[in-house]
Amino acid sequence: MKTRKTAAGLLAILAALGGIYRAIVVVDETEYVVVTNFGKIVAVHGAHEGDAGLHWKAPWQEAHLIDKRVRVLDGPPREVITGDKRNLEAAAYLIYRVADPVRFLTGAGGREAAEARLQERLAAALSDVIGRHDLAALASTEKNRFALDEISREVARMAASASRDELGVEILDARLRRYNHPLEVRPAVFELIRGERRQVAARLRAEGEAQYTTITSQADRTRAEILSSAEAEAERTRGKAEAEAARILGKAHEQDPRFYEFLRTLESYRAILDGRTTLVLSASSPLFKLLVEGPPHPPAQDPGSERPIVKNGASAP
Repeated sequence: MKTRKTAAGLLAILAALGGIYRAIVVVDETEYVVVTNFGKIVAVHGAHEGDAGLHWKAPWQEAHLIDKRVRVLDGPPREVITGDKRNLEAAAYLIYRVADPVRFLTGAGGREAAEARLQERLAAALSDVIGRHDLAALASTEKNRFALDEISREVARMAASASRDELGVEILDARLRRYNHPLEVRPAVFELIRGERRQVAARLRAEGEAQYTTITSQADRTRAEILSSAEAEAERTRGKAEAEAARILGKAHEQDPRFYEFLRTLESYRAILDGRTTLVLSASSPLFKLLVEGPPHPPAQDPGSERPIVKNGASAP
């Protein structure tokens, strides 16, 4: 009898402990906890700061744990069709988090079901966005063409359009993870890229030749201006020098005409004679007279004057 009472007491204690254990809800900072009473939501923990910790519920009530951290949904590669009916292989991923745990639980029921529906939305968004553009625009490497970042933003916008209202999920971002072409269209894509590169190279060459022509023309014009200015300055300098030389020669001739003529004759000899020169001169030539008679004698001078006396009676300057 005593043993039966002891066993019953132990069973009661265990039942009480089990009831207490089922009545305790431990809320982690990274989770939402939704408490339901026979399918009806009666409490939500973790939606506000300070909700983490121990909470109580009735033993017969259920606690549903929902991860509220940011998660990455990686989609498999899918074949999509471009606007010009070319096939592409594209794979994308979503970055999302649960923003409304009540709507998430009632709309999806769990993470697996929610991610399956998000995969469908992601595939539909990829097909729609890529299907509105031709292969040439998608394969282009020009900066002003349709860029992959624009595809990503459009896919994220379309995937997030109704996800929060239907699933309680917030789409934070969407990116293309893989972007490739099937084997049957790769030659066409490569030819598009090569043709585009050839066009860019031709444009750059034309721009370079135009710049070369402009720079060369400007340099030639500057060179012509500098040469013209230098020649004009040289002509002015040469004219001044010749005028100064003529003035000096005229002054020297005024001082002693005979000595001046003698020096000019010697300069003529220096200019025309060398070791192989042969001259044929007449007897009356001043050059011949200088060779035969030598330099002329200086005229006689008046003892009372420093000026020489010439034959006609006039004094030389």
